[in-house]
Amino acid sequence: MKKRVHLLCSQRNIPNRLLQKKVNEDWIGVDRGTLELLQSKIQPIYAVGDFDSVTIEEKQWIEARMNIETMPKEKDVTDLAYAVQKALEMGYKKIKIYGATGGRLDHFMGAMQLLKHADFKDKKIQLIDQRNVIELLTPGTYTKRVKRRYPYISFIPATDYATLSLKGFKYELDNKHLEQGATLTISNEFKDNDAEILLHEGMLYQIRSKD
Repeated sequence: MKKRVHLLCSQRNIPNRLLQKKVNEDWIGVDRGTLELLQSKIQPIYAVGDFDSVTIEEKQWIEARMNIETMPKEKDVTDLAYAVQKALEMGYKKIKIYGATGGRLDHFMGAMQLLKHADFKDKKIQLIDQRNVIELLTPGTYTKRVKRRYPYISFIPATDYATLSLKGFKYELDNKHLEQGATLTISNEFKDNDAEILLHEGMLYQIRSKD
């Protein structure tokens, strides 16, 4: 199984020098992200979208440099959802998504919902921007290492009920029952270099962030 692929939706809010640092890694272009990858001298392994965020001339420029899969403008899934499914079919184990935050809130919420999809919820998929790394946790035990560039960590219930234990954090929990709408687990910090998350039931969004 292939290890990791990056998906670029746009250059909005992406980490500094991301494309320069990862120029030799595998990339998938999602709609306008395809144009921005090619302009950064990165050849995507695959590209998909309805390409409504590029001009006719820009799309022709893309098509002169690679084959793309053009989606209809009216469809039942987003371009991003289709790209994630394709990445999994291609055998990638980890998917990192950039450029999906900081714009339209409905698109952002759609990306968040995507993490909960039955086909994706048990996969290693992250939404990443300049200040945040978001992923979905399902029941299990996770060991997390402190990262100085992301000093804060939050857990947001993604199901009606979730039960959580935390060790090695500034604020620890023992079998704490959380409901959607709860804000108890916002803005925690690491106490130890390695901390343990035990999600007994339910699903949580984990957000590692910085100011």
